Amino acid sequence: MQKSVFVSLLIILLAACQGRPGQGELYVYTDAQGNLVTIEKPEPDDSQSEPDRKAEGLSLGEPLEDYRPSEDIDQELAEKERDRFITYVDESGQLVSRPVDMVAEREAQASAEPDYAKVSRGEFLETYRTIRQDCCFHLLDEATELPAGEEMLITFDQHSPVMLGDELLMAKAVKLAEEVSMLDLKAFIRKSDYVAAQLLWLDGEGRPVLLIDQPFSRKYPETWYRYGYLQGTLPRESGQRHLVVFLPYQQEQPSTDGLQAVMKGELLLSAQ
Repeated sequence: MQKSVFVSLLIILLAACQGRPGQGELYVYTDAQGNLVTIEKPEPDDSQSEPDRKAEGLSLGEPLEDYRPSEDIDQELAEKERDRFITYVDESGQLVSRPVDMVAEREAQASAEPDYAKVSRGEFLETYRTIRQDCCFHLLDEATELPAGEEMLITFDQHSPVMLGDELLMAKAVKLAEEVSMLDLKAFIRKSDYVAAQLLWLDGEGRPVLLIDQPFSRKYPETWYRYGYLQGTLPRESGQRHLVVFLPYQQEQPSTDGLQAVMKGELLLSAQ
């Protein structure tokens, strides 16, 4: 008796899986937003022709009503990119918020000319200055090594050491790692003030081998998110072991491009 009941239940379950009479087929898929969608395809009428069945029913090869092409989604995301805001503190200390069209910003950056002005022909100017051979021996005792891929912030103020010579010029010595082949130097411009440094290459014994008068070749204007700065790139030649960054003046004075050379400020030295 129990075996008979079990067989009867099994037959009923199999029939349910095949669908009830008059019920169509079900299609389940995941749409572009990740939602699970179920669509019923009506069971075709045997009296209809094959073209009529295709007209009334749904096939897996035809676009579904809730499906969104990826192009539409990309367009929607692009439109949302145009509805962004940035918030920052202005020079008066006020919190400012303004809309930013990120798509337009990217397009403008891609087509924009370089945002810097050339302050020289890209060549380093060698100048004449009387420098003692022992000008910087004492600076090397406190020199910090700069490895390739690292940065060093050089600060000038009233506590900076000085070079030996007829004039007491504020200076900072840097010991370069063997693998360094290129240096990048930035002088930050605050309003119209910056430290107009010169560079002195030393050999392994600490003796001067090359004086560079104008290390900067590019000038970047100030923007809402950064200070303006002057930038230059220096190749390292054979025999150049140490670098001395110094200020060639002892008081504030006018510099090029309407800027003011000051005694207090920062430079960023990057090694490559």
